Amino acid sequence: MISYYQSDKAQRSALKALLITHIGSLGLYLAAATLFLQTGTFALSAMSELHGDARYLVYGGILFAAWGKSAQLPMQAWLPDAMEAPTPISAYLHAASMVKVGVYIFARAIIDGGNIPHVIGGVGMVMALVTILYGFLMYLPQQDMKRLLAWSTITQLGWMFFGLSLSIFGSRLALEGSIAYIVNHAFAKSLFFLVAGALSYSCGTRLLPRLRGVLHTLPLPGVGFCVAALAITGVPPFNGFFSKFPLFAAGFALSVEYWILLPAMILLMIESVASFAWFIRWFGRVVPGKPSEAVADAAPLPGSMRLVLIVLIVMSLISSVIAATWLQ
Repeated sequence: MISYYQSDKAQRSALKALLITHIGSLGLYLAAATLFLQTGTFALSAMSELHGDARYLVYGGILFAAWGKSAQLPMQAWLPDAMEAPTPISAYLHAASMVKVGVYIFARAIIDGGNIPHVIGGVGMVMALVTILYGFLMYLPQQDMKRLLAWSTITQLGWMFFGLSLSIFGSRLALEGSIAYIVNHAFAKSLFFLVAGALSYSCGTRLLPRLRGVLHTLPLPGVGFCVAALAITGVPPFNGFFSKFPLFAAGFALSVEYWILLPAMILLMIESVASFAWFIRWFGRVVPGKPSEAVADAAPLPGSMRLVLIVLIVMSLISSVIAATWLQ
């Protein structure tokens, strides 16, 4: 799907994604082999029977595989280049499904396995924190809207891994918040990707500096841009808030017992505010104001595109209610 357009760049990007994600899968092979040798089965529930070094091999292998599939440092390089794919594919694979597989694998190991060494949680938290901060720094030079969203996806996945790693230290709230994050992020980020696709279709470009006054000419993508930006940065009442707030609550609660978490949570709070400011900056440049030349000459969106944007805007609000009810 990444190489759909068959250009040299698209094919190189697809090959990079294939290689890096399969390097990560070596960890899963190691984990599966160790689990079978120790227990005689591949059942996830058998991980609770592991002892000694086998626990580190299995859980460490699963975490490594999850990093590769979910584009976490040090295996993040494939995802920004995968934006060569058509935008609907980016919305599906790189917001809602493929990149969540790594998070799902790690979550299943935590839920079904138990008996997880705290060192795995510590490594998971450190790498998630590094990924989140590095991902934010990579926002700054991006001009292509899809590449900006790719780096945003990497940081948001980092939040999910941070929450799951917190849950290893006994926080049920962190586990539930991370699971809610998987669903809520899918709606908001899919909306953002499809807004980028709609702007590219209508205006002939997805370069942010060339887009201005979108709300005047294309009001629906303008509203979608606003909703998606507020949702992924965790502003209430949008769905991202009901994923991110439980992680903050869990992290600060655990920091009473594990003091090293306090500076980590402060860094995450700074990153969250900075991400909000950065997306609002682009919102202020792209959405209001007098239309730029590219936007003024924009072609109208077909009904099918408008319908999908409306559905995702609504779901970015409705899913917040679902998440809030579930987390009570």
